[in-house]
Amino acid sequence: MRKTEGGRVFLVLIALLSSAAGQEVLIRPQKPLTHEVSVSLKLIQVYVTDKKGNPVPDLGREDFVLYDGGLPVTITEFERHVLVPPPPKAKPAVDRATTALPLLPPAAPALSRKYIFFFDFAYNNSRGIKKGKEAALHFLDHGVQPGDEVALFSYSLTRGLSINEFFSSDRAKVRAAVEALDVKSIAGRAEDVEQEYWLQATGQIQPQSGREGEIPWRRQDSKKQAENYILKLTALAKGLRYVPGQKHLILFSTGIANSLIYGGAAGTPREDGGGGAGTSRAQSASPFEVADRILLERYETLFKELSSSNCAVFSFDTRAGPIVPTLFAADEATFGDFRGRGRDNFTVGGVNQTQNTIFKEDNLTGLYSLAKLSRDTGGKYYGNIDESDRNLDQVRILTGTYYVLGYPISQAWDGAFHEIRVEVKRKGCDVRAQSGYFNPKPFAEYSDLEKQLHLLDLALSDNPVFQAPARGTMIPLAAGPADETANLVLLTKLPMDAVEKLAGGPSELVTFIFNEADNLTDLRRTEADLTKFKESVVFYSSGAALPPGSFQCRLVARNLESGEAAVASARTFVPKPLERGIRLHPPLLLVARSEAAYLEGKTADVGSWTALYPFDDKAFMPLLGPPLLGTAQIRAVVPCTIAGLEAFRLAFRAAFVNAATGEIHIPRVVPEGQVAANGAVVQMLALSLDGLPPGSHILYIYAEETMSGSLSFSTASLVVR
Repeated sequence: MRKTEGGRVFLVLIALLSSAAGQEVLIRPQKPLTHEVSVSLKLIQVYVTDKKGNPVPDLGREDFVLYDGGLPVTITEFERHVLVPPPPKAKPAVDRATTALPLLPPAAPALSRKYIFFFDFAYNNSRGIKKGKEAALHFLDHGVQPGDEVALFSYSLTRGLSINEFFSSDRAKVRAAVEALDVKSIAGRAEDVEQEYWLQATGQIQPQSGREGEIPWRRQDSKKQAENYILKLTALAKGLRYVPGQKHLILFSTGIANSLIYGGAAGTPREDGGGGAGTSRAQSASPFEVADRILLERYETLFKELSSSNCAVFSFDTRAGPIVPTLFAADEATFGDFRGRGRDNFTVGGVNQTQNTIFKEDNLTGLYSLAKLSRDTGGKYYGNIDESDRNLDQVRILTGTYYVLGYPISQAWDGAFHEIRVEVKRKGCDVRAQSGYFNPKPFAEYSDLEKQLHLLDLALSDNPVFQAPARGTMIPLAAGPADETANLVLLTKLPMDAVEKLAGGPSELVTFIFNEADNLTDLRRTEADLTKFKESVVFYSSGAALPPGSFQCRLVARNLESGEAAVASARTFVPKPLERGIRLHPPLLLVARSEAAYLEGKTADVGSWTALYPFDDKAFMPLLGPPLLGTAQIRAVVPCTIAGLEAFRLAFRAAFVNAATGEIHIPRVVPEGQVAANGAVVQMLALSLDGLPPGSHILYIYAEETMSGSLSFSTASLVVR
C-alpha cells in the first residue's frame, strides 16, 4: 500500500474502499435492533454576551432557565469556564480558569471546546489557502487551550469531502495535518465562470466566435458542482449530530457566488442578441433572474442541519487574499483588465464605463452566501483574511467564556430531535446555545458518511466521542527476520467482554499503521463473525511489510450491524536488516492455556506469525496483560537472527526492572528447547516469577553469542497484581 502525502488521513477512506474491492459481500436481512430506554445526563454548552458582544463571565446556575421540548427542566449540574487574559508581558501557564460545583470537578471539564478547521478548495484561490493555513497555525499556537479538541476537514472537486484529522487534543498532530494541505487541490473555481457569465449578461464583453453557448453550459455545470458541495456539507452536518457539545467550524473559503443561488438583476445572456438589428446584448437580456430554487432549498437545509448539530460557522472570506495593496488597488478592483479585454482605467472604454460594473458587484462573490451561513448558524463572518490574527482572537474570546448546564434525560434509541431553549434572567444578555439534540439511533440506520466518521473517530482518537469502545491489548512481533524487507506482525488480544460486544453478526477488523510523520503507511481489513467465540478470548494477528522506522499501530474491531467496537494500539520500531552478529526479536510471553481462539488477518506478503513463534497452543496461550493470580512461572519464545557467523553458541539471561522504582529483580531462567524456524533460532525459556513484587515491570532478555562476544537484547512489558 502506498504512503499518503500529507495529513493523517483522508486517504484512510480510500484505503478502506480499496481493501474491500473485489470482495463478494453477502447482505443479510437484519432484525430490528432493540435498545432499552435509559436515563443519562445531557450537557449543554451556553455562550452569553452583553449588548456590545462581550462575554458575560459571572453568571450562576440560578441565572439560567432551561427548556426541553417546551417544558422547564431542573439544572442539576453547572460549570463556568472563563477565559482569563494573560498578564502584561507574561505568558500564562493556563489560559482558562474554571469554577464548578463539586459534582463537576474543575480539573476535568464536562465539555471541552471543539473547533473544526474547514478548508474549501472548490471555492478558493492559492493565496487564500496560504493565508488560511497561516491563520489556522496561528490559532493553534495562540487560541487553542489545553483540553480543547481540534479537527481538520477539507473539500475539493477532485477528492470530495476529506477528514484530514478527527477531533484531537494533540495540537502537534493537527499542526502537521494543516501544514500538509496542498494548494494543488484547488480546481474548477466557479467564480470565474460566474464572472464571465455576468460580463456577457451586462454586455461588457462579447463571447468568442463559435463559443456563444459555452458559458451558459459551464454555468449549469457550476450549479451542479455547487449542489454537490452543499449536499456533502449537509451530510457532514448530520454526521456531527452525535459529537457532544458545541462545535465551532472555522471556514476558509470565498463562498459560492451569490448569483448562483439567489439569482441576479442582469438576466441571462442570449446567443443571438434577441432584439433584432441594433439591439445590444444587455438590452435583449431579461431584466431579472430569479433564485435557483433547488440550490436555495439545499442551502437553507444546510443551515438547519448545522444548527441542529450545534455547529456555528465562523467564515473567513479569502476573497481579499489575492488583492495586493498597490497605488492603483482601488482602480484595479473597479476597472481591472479581465482576461485581456482591454477595459482597464487607461483605456477609453475603461474610463467611460459606469460605476455599477461587474467588479463592483458583491453579488458575483460569495460574501452574502458566507455571511448568511454564519449568521443563521450562530457564528460570524469576517471579510478580510489579511486581518485573520485579529479576527481569530475575537473568535477565541467569543468561544472562551462559556457555561455547561446539565440535566437528566430519558434517552431512547429513536434518533428523534429534541428542541431546547436557554434563557438568562439578567437583562441585557444575548444567549447562544444549541437549538436541540438528537437521541442516538441504531448503527444500522447511520448514513455512509456517519459510519465513516464513526470509524475515523475510533481509528484516530485516543478518547473516541461516538462511543466508549472496549479495549484490547496489542504487541508487535517479528515475522521474517531472514528477509531483506523487515516484516511485522501485530498480535492483539480481545478479552471476553470485548468479544461479547462484537458478537452478533459480522465484524470488521481493520489494522492501521502510521509512520513517524503520522501518515498512513498500511491498512489491512478482514471480516469475521465472532459470535461463536463469545465464551473465550480472541487473539487476532495482522501483518505488514514495512521499511525500517518507527510506527504507530492501531486495530479497530467493529460490529457491522450494531456499531459496537473494540480498539487496541501499540508503538513499534522496525530495525534495519542485520549484516553481521545476532539480533533478538520481540519475545512472546506464554502462560498455561485457558480457552482461546485464534484469527489471522491478511498476511500473505508477510507469513504467519506462528512460523517464527512456534508453541503448543493446547498447553499454552499468549500472555497479553497481567498473569492470573498465583502464576509462578511464564514462558518466553525468543527468536534470534544470526548473520555472518558460521558457528555460534548462545547463552540467555533475563532481568525484571520495576517501571516505577527502577528496582531490578533477577529471575531464574531455564532453557527449554531450541529450534530453527523461518531463518532464525528460536529459544524457549521458562522464567520464574517467585519474589517479583506487584507493579509494572519491563522484562529484559539478553542473548550472548559466546564465541564472538556479540550481544543483543529485547524487551516485553509485564504487570503483576
